[in-house]
Amino acid sequence: MTGFILFQNAVLRVIRHLDEALAVSGLIWIGILIVQILTFNAVDMEALASGNPEAVAGSGIWLILLSNVVMAVGSCWIAVEWHRYALEGKRPTSAFPSWSGSRIWGYLILSIVIGLLIGLSVGLLGGLLLGLFGNVLAQALGGLFVVVLIALPAVFVFFRLSPTLPAVALGQKISFVQAWQATKPHSAVIFQAVILSIALFIVIQLIGSVFGSGLLGLLYELLAGWFLLMVNVSLLSSIYELAMRGELHD
Repeated sequence: MTGFILFQNAVLRVIRHLDEALAVSGLIWIGILIVQILTFNAVDMEALASGNPEAVAGSGIWLILLSNVVMAVGSCWIAVEWHRYALEGKRPTSAFPSWSGSRIWGYLILSIVIGLLIGLSVGLLGGLLLGLFGNVLAQALGGLFVVVLIALPAVFVFFRLSPTLPAVALGQKISFVQAWQATKPHSAVIFQAVILSIALFIVIQLIGSVFGSGLLGLLYELLAGWFLLMVNVSLLSSIYELAMRGELHD
């Protein structure tokens, strides 16, 4: 088993089961897209990007907050249903995926907890590196490389703890300690998959720079975001299978 095989399994699961992927996520992602476009039209995003506080005057900040909440809840909804399809074979039975409230909210809360724990660790690591080396490190290695250097351990830790998330989607409970121990024998494979996942993200971001920050850029970002979401959720499912069941399925 290699990280390439693990990552390939996640990508091919989305491609081979594209109909189910669209059935699980399509309408939810369209709803997210509509909210994002409405927010984009209501808020001066270019001014916001430049740091102009007038861009979020009045109701602008509430629209941005609403769009972020919709994105977070919608993404967790998609993740839960895709885990259930990938790991339980639970196929969509209608054009709109079922709402599993307790699992979706549990998935969202657990994602936030993991994110906060990793964010705190990354912040401490990044602060330490900048404090010790500062501009010397950035100039010697390059800004992008420094970001990757910090992101790599963060994503690795996230993937090592990730079986807890599919478990929530399946109505199970796995502690962080259990997840860490279960993924320990597959650390090298997961680390390789982390590198491929970050590489895919960088490539998609580089392509996105071609479309700029206008409406076309927003549409590309949302479509690319859907693909990244589905691949990464599939990767979490594959890691769960490998760590908890000892085998991968298509």
